[in-house]
Amino acid sequence: MAESLPANAFRVMPEPLAAFATDVFKTLNLPDADAALIARYLVGVDLRGVSSHGTRQLRRYVAEFRDGLVNTRPDIQVVNETPVSVVLDGDGGAGYLVATQATGKVIEKAKVQGIAMAATRNHGHVGSEGIYARLAPDLVTFSVAGGTDWSKPIEGDATVWDAMKAPPMCFGIPSEGSPPFVFDMNANMLRDPNRLKEALETFPDLIFKSLGLKFVSTLLGGILAGTVPEGERKFAGATRGFLIVALDPAKLNEAGDFKREVSRIISETRSLKPMPGLASAELPGSLEWQREKDWRVEGIPMTESHKELLRSIADAQGLSVPWVDR
Repeated sequence: MAESLPANAFRVMPEPLAAFATDVFKTLNLPDADAALIARYLVGVDLRGVSSHGTRQLRRYVAEFRDGLVNTRPDIQVVNETPVSVVLDGDGGAGYLVATQATGKVIEKAKVQGIAMAATRNHGHVGSEGIYARLAPDLVTFSVAGGTDWSKPIEGDATVWDAMKAPPMCFGIPSEGSPPFVFDMNANMLRDPNRLKEALETFPDLIFKSLGLKFVSTLLGGILAGTVPEGERKFAGATRGFLIVALDPAKLNEAGDFKREVSRIISETRSLKPMPGLASAELPGSLEWQREKDWRVEGIPMTESHKELLRSIADAQGLSVPWVDR
């Protein structure tokens, strides 16, 4: 989720931030390559302005690795595989690692067979779903993630809305050139549950559709993809699943024509007036694309709370912050 930042916000360049995040993971016994991969993903998410799923997540991951909830050196294995599908076991490790392997296999299979799917299980958080859509820029992708440890809420005032939390969902559609169309969303469209009654009275369609999407992501990304046979889970934090489906538009139509038409639609839509109260007309993925271009040069803007979070992690791990204090 992007935050509102002042024009003169403190900025950190992406390269030292990625080096810092890599070093944090290395202090926790992750292999160098794994540490660098996860760090690169987190900084990429920060560059796109989705600060909730960028380097702020270090606090969560440091605790999980430090406390042995997630495996620092997983041995990822193929559980079963066909020409159009694969299931991977993450061996209790970081979700980013097994989801990356799953996405790579889906890309290979979809380019041969036209469509493919992959499910992963027994791992931690996979982060922003948009990461994996962007690994397959020539394919149409749909992905979800969810927890496998669902149980009925026990609070006395719990409603059906409380049955599911806030699982992610993402659609990626290829375009010719930029920006891409990447619809990366949290299925929970009501941030303040205390306003549920008000929302139902004002925008009932939004609430009922959001409820349905929360179930879709959890049932497919968590229960279908992520269920582990009883007794096989060794790491308490490895309660996540991930499902990605990809199709090659070249198997349905002339791929170049499709991508050009997608780009035309995106470009002409963005030339319209923005919605009331917004500065520009944007589609899913376009604002993130622009930020990534700009912030690679200008630096990633950060709130004071984000800075202090990274400083506390640096102090705890015996590292230096990735900026020069003045």
